[in-house]
Amino acid sequence: MSSEVEIPNLNSLREAALTLLREVESLATRHPQTNSRLGLQEEVQRYESELIRQALQRTGGNQRRAAKLLGVKVTTLNCKIKRLGIHLATDGHGL
Repeated sequence: MSSEVEIPNLNSLREAALTLLREVESLATRHPQTNSRLGLQEEVQRYESELIRQALQRTGGNQRRAAKLLGVKVTTLNCKIKRLGIHLATDGHGL
């Protein structure tokens, strides 16, 4: 692999890791510990939805570029957008 390919992948990975750390830290403040169970599936879907929304915002709603940024196929991203009920606005305000 050339260094041209490695740097964007490293930057994307670093950004994803920092986003994950921020989300974990925010869980502690938003969800005080209780005796109730934390729904892993719901939390994963919430986090996945937020990552997709951020990628779409960064790319101006361009799904092809957002998919590349997230490291998934466009068809996979499109399926996730539909499954998670993410509404795409043509004016850029509904993401």
